[in-house]
Amino acid sequence: MRKGLLYLIILVGCSFLGNGQSVKTDTLFTLNNIPFPSKTFIKLYQNGKLLDEHHNILPFEEALNLYIEFQIKALEAHRLKIDTMPDVQRELESYKKQAYDSYLYPVNITSELLQETFNRIQHFVKARHILVKIEGHATPKDTLEAYNEAKNIYNSLKKGKGFNKLADQHSDDLSVRKNDGETGYFTVFDMDYPFESSVYNTPKGEFSKPVRTKYGYHIIQHLDKIENPGKIKIRHLMLEFSEKSNPIELKKKADSIYLQLLRGEDFIQLIQKYSDDITSKKNKGELPWFGLFETHRKIEKAAFQLKEKNEYSKPIKTEFGYHIIQLLKRKNYSSFEVCKEELSANLYNDNRSRISKYKLLEKLKKEYQFTEYKERLSNFHSILDYAYADLWQPLFSIDGIDYSQESFANFLSKQASKDIYENFKEYINRLYVSFTNNSILAHYKKRLQEENPELKSLLKEYEDGVLVYFITKYKIWDQSTKNKNDLILYFKHNSEKYGKNADLNKIKTKVLKDYRMELEKLWLNELKNKYSLSIKKSTFLKIANNKNE
Repeated sequence: MRKGLLYLIILVGCSFLGNGQSVKTDTLFTLNNIPFPSKTFIKLYQNGKLLDEHHNILPFEEALNLYIEFQIKALEAHRLKIDTMPDVQRELESYKKQAYDSYLYPVNITSELLQETFNRIQHFVKARHILVKIEGHATPKDTLEAYNEAKNIYNSLKKGKGFNKLADQHSDDLSVRKNDGETGYFTVFDMDYPFESSVYNTPKGEFSKPVRTKYGYHIIQHLDKIENPGKIKIRHLMLEFSEKSNPIELKKKADSIYLQLLRGEDFIQLIQKYSDDITSKKNKGELPWFGLFETHRKIEKAAFQLKEKNEYSKPIKTEFGYHIIQLLKRKNYSSFEVCKEELSANLYNDNRSRISKYKLLEKLKKEYQFTEYKERLSNFHSILDYAYADLWQPLFSIDGIDYSQESFANFLSKQASKDIYENFKEYINRLYVSFTNNSILAHYKKRLQEENPELKSLLKEYEDGVLVYFITKYKIWDQSTKNKNDLILYFKHNSEKYGKNADLNKIKTKVLKDYRMELEKLWLNELKNKYSLSIKKSTFLKIANNKNE
């Protein structure tokens, strides 16, 4: 994500992403008689979100000026219809989706789900599977055929046919030829929830019935289960094998460093002096937390054999070089209370704690008394019928609102597909399902905005943030690099600022930054002449006085 865009989104949205409490507000200023309430500015200012170019908190009046300039840019972006540009629309949809998702799919972490997660994380499981793939645009007929194929494979396994042979003949997982369909060991959150559940709920050695995931249908065999020893954090020094290094001398050097540790030398200082791992060296040799099957097997084995905090391993040889590690921390999952917070955080970011789109749609169909007249879809099953039919009749209704054949025709006109002429009827049926689902969700989103003013405000602020980013990009950033001669001319006109003997090529980054600031200054002066500003003195003084109390 673009850094500048992210900052603008945080800036304008933070007041609605906080505690959700409403704040009594007054008009703070107007631009061309359009009122702007004080609430958003107060929240931004109090939370220290109005910063200068060096990320320092601005004084009150400068902060207000920055906020006003932002709103002027937003108004200009709306006037120029920046929101109609395809790249802007894509960005807007991305942020709107983020805003809606927390309302469409709210998190619900039940005690049962938390307990299930705790029980599963006690072990790693190992499985192998046969996949019958379902393509993204599959019809109900395609899905049924895939299920029947998976069911036949399952029945063959129950009759004693060999798993490897069936996997080689039927599995759509191309890696099956290398690993016989084996997944390796995994634990909770490592796989799709239905796949994970199937393995944990199937006794060791047995096969599951066909299991549906986003990839298709799986027949899964539970191969093994081992205890999960938890996670570990280590410090690490590495002497790397290279073309110039002598393996014997490198081994002697590793042994020498280990002896220095035994004599009490500081490990961090030795890492800074000797380690060839540049990444971990920047962090005093510390590596991220890891568990089983997450790092090199030799490193993993040596790390989990360390028992005492700050204990060192002897030099470990891998294909990369010699390693010496130190145990810093260890955590296990034996206590529910100890790991409850970590498991809750993982559940919050996992789809299993949210209602699925399918279940949400089923719920909304009942709530909105969704009614279909599918026989009227026949007008679309032939290109000629579709072209000449009188499309006024309703195809379905949502919450008492009819959606006509014409509205579906308009939807179709915006679609494109390579299989439009290969199987036209299935193509139409698939798009009809998409249209009905989109219409139900759109109706629900409209209701959400009506029932949740904070969502409506957040969507507006997201929109303004995106528009300000893009209008600034078009007007300043793109313009500053459009013509190299303009930058050279700016540099020459400001030669005293950079020194008579300054080389533009060597200080181009600084000059370009200054040039953009100059362009933005000129642009803002132009905009301020276009948008008449009136600050409400009483509100201004009230905020200023509260700030000083």
